[in-house]
Amino acid sequence: MFSAESAGIAIGLALALGIFAFKTAVGEYYFFSVTVSKTKRGIFLAVTWGLYLLLFGAAFLILEKFDLFRFAGNSLRFLETGVLLHLLLCAGLLAWGIRLLCRRETDRPDRMESAGWLLLAVPCPVCASAVFLVCAFARMLFPECGPRLWAGVPLFFLLANAIFLLGLWGAGKLFSLHPLHFTGRMMIFIALYFFLILLIAPQFQDMGKLYSTALSSGNVSAGTGTIAVCLLLAAAASAGFLRETFQHKGPRS
Repeated sequence: MFSAESAGIAIGLALALGIFAFKTAVGEYYFFSVTVSKTKRGIFLAVTWGLYLLLFGAAFLILEKFDLFRFAGNSLRFLETGVLLHLLLCAGLLAWGIRLLCRRETDRPDRMESAGWLLLAVPCPVCASAVFLVCAFARMLFPECGPRLWAGVPLFFLLANAIFLLGLWGAGKLFSLHPLHFTGRMMIFIALYFFLILLIAPQFQDMGKLYSTALSSGNVSAGTGTIAVCLLLAAAASAGFLRETFQHKGPRS
């Protein structure tokens, strides 16, 4: 049996991998939308998955020899670097998404826009840092699993990526979505999600204390309410964003 804290961390790791799997799926969806050849699609997907498998393998190999948490210690510089990379990714996705949405559907994408999916599909520095952190936490939480983590963590990522890709492809076909505009909307959605994580994540450092206080006194701290309000607002904003994406599109005849 795992403790509630361990289960919470495991869920957080799954969500962290999930959002990067979704980000990758958006890039793959755009490439699939503008590429007719099934052979090229298959090669591209194999290369993308291969790059991520190499990244996961490298992470586990390095972590076998190198203690990431001991290196980080209590230094804030390590965390600040991660936050800076996170913000750069958010800003890049937001700017690129707005750029794509400003294009008319009848316009052909230029060369720069046509290659924009590479920002999403291939592993970026933020993806790499997230993979290393997830693998490090997984090894710390489940030390007895050993080699099974080497297969389980990448398999979860690839499975989530495949599910998201199928979902995006199905939605694109059903609602006749314009690939360029849909990719732009998804870029903005992912950027806002990352910004939200940066706002909410600092609140979780006191979740253990909040949980103990709630059990002992039956009262819920205001911090918990703040997190709940943020999550509700995020859910409402996401629902409105997705509704705006799909409501004006009709199914293919």
